[in-house]
Amino acid sequence: MKREFQRRSLKFSLALHGGVLFLMLVLPWLTKGCASKRPNEKLMFVEFTVSIPPPPQPEITAPEMTKPEVEPPKPEPEDTIKMPDKKPTPPKPEVKPEPPKPEPKPPKSIRQTNRVIRRAPTPIDKPPSDAEIARLLAQGARISNKTSIPPPEQQLQGAYLNHVHDRMYAVWQQPTQLKNLPGLRTSVEITIAPDGRILKRVKVAGSGNALMDESVMKAVTMVQALRALPAGHKKPVDVTIDFELSE
Repeated sequence: MKREFQRRSLKFSLALHGGVLFLMLVLPWLTKGCASKRPNEKLMFVEFTVSIPPPPQPEITAPEMTKPEVEPPKPEPEDTIKMPDKKPTPPKPEVKPEPPKPEPKPPKSIRQTNRVIRRAPTPIDKPPSDAEIARLLAQGARISNKTSIPPPEQQLQGAYLNHVHDRMYAVWQQPTQLKNLPGLRTSVEITIAPDGRILKRVKVAGSGNALMDESVMKAVTMVQALRALPAGHKKPVDVTIDFELSE
């Protein structure tokens, strides 16, 4: 049974191979015949473009090479140095002859003399006449042969007043604008403490000129203290100072 199966499979294989071979032989002939019956198609290509000639290229001319102009050499400066023009010599000034010197006069003869020049004598106060003495006695004058000397207290007081006067005048600057107005006077009263401090300043009499009065008050204000009062003064003292414009 096995052999029979092998035979059948062999036959089937041979038949299959034969059919395939037959198709391979017949198929090209069939395709060729079908292709021969169809008319050949012609393809035509039509160009619609217009050819434009290219524009003519401009002629390029090579630039001419110009040779640079060579400047002629400059002439060398001459080494000759020009001498400056000689100035004309000015004429010499004429020397004027000196005038003749005056002849010296002969010296006067000096004579010795014994004369002495006397000055006028100093006038001496004449003694009062009898009429003047009578007039003075009628007025209450008394004749005395004694010389009176002020007591020491009055001497100290006078010296202190001179000190106050000198101190105030030392700081007072007289206005130069008023130098043509001599005689202007301003009176100021100051109150001095026993230790010398100035407690108060009051203008008691003006000069009538604001510049004069202002300079006086400025000087009095600058002095803050004086020398202490003489011994024995335990209370403040008022002192009046007269500022008078000098020439």
